[in-house]
Amino acid sequence: MTNTVKAKTYWVWTKLAEVKNPAHTRSGEPIWQDKLYEAPAQWLEQGLIQDASEVGNEGQLDLFDII
Repeated sequence: MTNTVKAKTYWVWTKLAEVKNPAHTRSGEPIWQDKLYEAPAQWLEQGLIQDASEVGNEGQLDLFDII
């Protein structure tokens, strides 16, 4: 069983993830739907994901801000 980490809000990709896999990931965008709230701990340890609350999107609304 893989260790997982729960997000305070939801997980998004980091710039590092975008650099490593630009065809499938964009920095600041939510990760895969099935792992959106609970993802493998190693992704966080490797710096591939971060909690959306830690991303500075000043002046931009997010769908989760509305609901």
